[in-house]
Amino acid sequence: MLKIKEEDLQKSDDVLKIQFDNKWYYDIKSVATFLKEDLSGVESIKLPLKGEYKEVATLEEIEKGRKEEPLSEFNQALLKMKKFKK
Repeated sequence: MLKIKEEDLQKSDDVLKIQFDNKWYYDIKSVATFLKEDLSGVESIKLPLKGEYKEVATLEEIEKGRKEEPLSEFNQALLKMKKFKK
């Protein structure tokens, strides 16, 4: 899972965004499409975007709510060997 850069979200025309109370809020559906990830676990609020109310969240909330991919068996074995103490 790659870290999201706020500059990338700001530059993208595909991501709906609004500044409210000196913070940037991003439309969860458009960010999910942009990242090609499931963001259903992200805590959000509703704000008006382009004439209708949409579920939006700050970048920090999106980062917290992103689902991590499970490790493959190989990577799990490597992690165990790294933590193994002699």
